[in-house]
Amino acid sequence: MIHSYSDSPNQNGTINNSKGSVLIVTLLIITILTALVTDFVYDVYIDTSALSNWSKAQQATMAARSGLVFSSNYLSEIEKETYTDIHNLEVPLNLGMPAGTFILIKVEDENAKFNINSLIYENGRTNEKALSSLKKLLEYLNINPELALYIADWIDPDSEPRAPGSEDIAKNSAFWNIDELKILPDMKIETYNTLRPHITIFGDSMININTAGQEVLSSISNEITETMALQIIEYRSSGPFENKTALQNVPGFESAGISVLDRVTVKSSGFRITSKAIINDITRSVESIVQTSGKILQWREW
Repeated sequence: MIHSYSDSPNQNGTINNSKGSVLIVTLLIITILTALVTDFVYDVYIDTSALSNWSKAQQATMAARSGLVFSSNYLSEIEKETYTDIHNLEVPLNLGMPAGTFILIKVEDENAKFNINSLIYENGRTNEKALSSLKKLLEYLNINPELALYIADWIDPDSEPRAPGSEDIAKNSAFWNIDELKILPDMKIETYNTLRPHITIFGDSMININTAGQEVLSSISNEITETMALQIIEYRSSGPFENKTALQNVPGFESAGISVLDRVTVKSSGFRITSKAIINDITRSVESIVQTSGKILQWREW
């Protein structure tokens, strides 16, 4: 006997399977679309955040640069004075600034440091007084004084080594960046960090007796002892040296003061200015070496 409903289960099964397949495909499409939308939203968020951070970074850079403009006014005032007696100066600026904005300006006197480029004259000859001073500074800082020979060979134009290997990778010209010291043989980061605050590669090589620290003052001449350097600091604490001949008024400098007059000054001509701007969580810094005349010797941003 033939039943008219014999094919129904198969047909219903096919229909049910078809409906199930459509449901699976639909869910798959929804999942893919959800993933695409999520990815799109995330990309938009990232792009928006990146644009916002870029905008803040540009604002921070401009703010940092404005700090240098502010500092230039300070230097112009220094130029009018007959002496300089400020070694380091830090000026925070936040009054009148937009919310979340802060600027810190730091001014350092480069004439308070020893200029390592002064070891070699422009004609290529060695400045023996300067070389002797650097050796003394290194000894004071508990650094091997032989390092002075490597520094001199890095600068001088000849190929005659003053110490073993000192001419192997010598540049044979003046330092353009203080970080070149790190290239010298056996230069350890600890040695560099100890020496760095007391040296410069800029300026007229004159030491400002109003601003130099004990380490640099002691290195000016072999005649100047640690005690004598402290006496300079004590003497200026009651009032700055208005002219360098006043150094002879310091006890012990009646004769020694005369011998170093060609290497000291009371008025600085070069300063390192660092302007750091913070806008919310974005930080930008600008550093320049500027003469009181307004001439910029070096500029870098980060």
